[in-house]
Amino acid sequence: MSFHYTKKNYSSYALIAFIVLSVLINVGFSTLASKYSLPLYLDTIGTIFVSILGGGLPGIITGMATNIIVNFFVSGYLYFSIINVLLALITSWFAHYSKLNRIIRVVAFILVSSAVCSVLGMEIQYLVEGLPMMVNLEEVSKLLYSGDGKGYFVSLTFVAFFLNIVDKGISLFIAIIAIKLIPESVKTNISNAGWKQKPMSLEDIRSYRKKVGRKTVLNKVSFILATTIIMLSIILVSISISFYYEDCKEEYTNEVYAVVESAASVIDGDQISEYVKWGKRATGYRDTEKILQMLLDNTQGVEKLSVFIAEKNGYMYIFQEAKPDVEILDNGKILPYMEQYTDLIQQFIDGEVVDELIYSEDKSVFSASYPIRNSNGDVVAYVIADVYMSFLSEYARDYLLKTFLCFSGFILLIMVMGFTHAGYNLVFPINSITQASSLFLASHGDQKALDENVRRTRALGIRTDDEIEALYIALCKMESEMAEYVRDLRHYAEVTKKMQNGLIITLAGMVENRDVSSSSHVQNTAAYVRIILNGLKRKGYYPEKISDEYMEQLEMSAPLHDIGKINLPDSIVSKHGELTDEEAEVMKNHTVYGREIIDRAIETVKGESYLKEARNMAAYHHERWDGTGYPEGLHGEVIPLSARIMALADYLDTLTSPRGFKISYSLEEALEMIQAESGKYFDPKCVEALNDSIVEVRAILNKNITRRY
Repeated sequence: MSFHYTKKNYSSYALIAFIVLSVLINVGFSTLASKYSLPLYLDTIGTIFVSILGGGLPGIITGMATNIIVNFFVSGYLYFSIINVLLALITSWFAHYSKLNRIIRVVAFILVSSAVCSVLGMEIQYLVEGLPMMVNLEEVSKLLYSGDGKGYFVSLTFVAFFLNIVDKGISLFIAIIAIKLIPESVKTNISNAGWKQKPMSLEDIRSYRKKVGRKTVLNKVSFILATTIIMLSIILVSISISFYYEDCKEEYTNEVYAVVESAASVIDGDQISEYVKWGKRATGYRDTEKILQMLLDNTQGVEKLSVFIAEKNGYMYIFQEAKPDVEILDNGKILPYMEQYTDLIQQFIDGEVVDELIYSEDKSVFSASYPIRNSNGDVVAYVIADVYMSFLSEYARDYLLKTFLCFSGFILLIMVMGFTHAGYNLVFPINSITQASSLFLASHGDQKALDENVRRTRALGIRTDDEIEALYIALCKMESEMAEYVRDLRHYAEVTKKMQNGLIITLAGMVENRDVSSSSHVQNTAAYVRIILNGLKRKGYYPEKISDEYMEQLEMSAPLHDIGKINLPDSIVSKHGELTDEEAEVMKNHTVYGREIIDRAIETVKGESYLKEARNMAAYHHERWDGTGYPEGLHGEVIPLSARIMALADYLDTLTSPRGFKISYSLEEALEMIQAESGKYFDPKCVEALNDSIVEVRAILNKNITRRY
């Protein structure tokens, strides 16, 4: 059985073409729905279509491509990419595992997909501010709940759910109609596009997963891949936030110094005393206030800009300008120094320049100061600007959320792509090779099973273009060569077996030719042994003993049961008429001689099992069930089963075959005589098996034309 390896490739061009077409369908229908203000999305028709045709990965690619393209026209659309990805996976599962061939399964798909899309869609809408929302959705939701908060969110989700039911129902209907128009050959080519071998059926995949449990290469690869992607995403986001934080801190530090210096330059130091005395009623106060507010508004990181005077018992604000939600204290009042100023109080009182940044205890706020001087150059007050770093934490949370929403679809795409690639290129080929090897080993030398397994292995057609394919080709060659080797061995064994049988028959014939009363005795007894064995097997007797191999051994050994007669004198073996008592005693020795001859043969050939049964037959086929036989007087089941069967076969042939001075009995007469000896001479079960096989026995008797009937 020579090995010829031919690759069979499933083209991916059709699948790629359908993915592109599906993206265009998504974008086109979505644009139409938006243009005509339809209360539908219609942006998942292509995703559902290609997911049913080609599986989850093509569906995810279609969904992600749709989100990327639409995002150019509708800002924030990419945040919803996770929904399209999950929809592709849900559609693929329903199409390939649940089968969308019943109404209840179609309804289940629509409900599940609608629930996922509506809940996730509204959650994303709630978490990310400024995302566009369908006008009809808001109007209907306000009819159900006019307030704000959780109630409004629930009403939005409720309305979105029913809207999605209609949307997904229409999308599924269009997708199914389109699929029915595609030729079966094209659909088969698309569904098999990823396979690098003969495609496995869903039942085969489920059987494999059930057999191996959770300890599979796919699970290990999936775990490593998922862990790597997640860890890499976390590291990249963490690094980007850290860099952003440091960049912002540096930028805001430069900004805060510039602001306080600019503010100090526009404030008239000679007017500070007037501002303290008269407050907002002082000349120039409000103009200065407007300038400070303008400076504050033109900053990005500074949240509060103040002017204060340092005293021994505290400090007093003269001006305070702040952005919304930032606390402002009273101007013109002495306030106790805050803890972060403790080490700098004396410097402020002495009118010194404080160049260092001042941090709050929790590091959430840092400040910079700059002195205000009068016309004499004396420090009369300080400008201080506060930067609140807490907004960066809010930014980080917002950044993490948006990053997760934008990249979650990409992460799932990469993971599914990795899982799929590992499955098609690694897991399934290795599993197929393993199963093929196991089946080949389980053949146990059965030539038919070996040849069938060789054909099954060849049919796998693994074509990964790597070491796995090389392993597969080597396995095919090995199995093919081993099958041929076993075939040759079996041929040699059959030839050897025929030679052995021929020698046995020849040797037994030499004995038979010396005994004038034993014409065709060797062939007849061998046939009767087979008949009795078949009868015992049908009855279910001695199941632990009777096997196909055992039956074959006994049939081969039967001709040697009288081999011991070769050591007896011709005067006894070839005598016409009855033997004398002395001659009968000599004749009994043929059982002992037979055992000795076969024992020497066993020693020579190192213990062939069929010769062991031949020895038992030769030695004990004249033993009786009741223990009155010879040579050892064994009884019951102590007598080897082969000898018990041989005793009955020998006796049956003796009764039904003409032997010199004796005439033969009819089959009915012989069976009556045998039945009379059941439990005395013969094993009752063997007698019962013989009585149930009369048709086979009569067929043997009818072959001998010398018989009377």
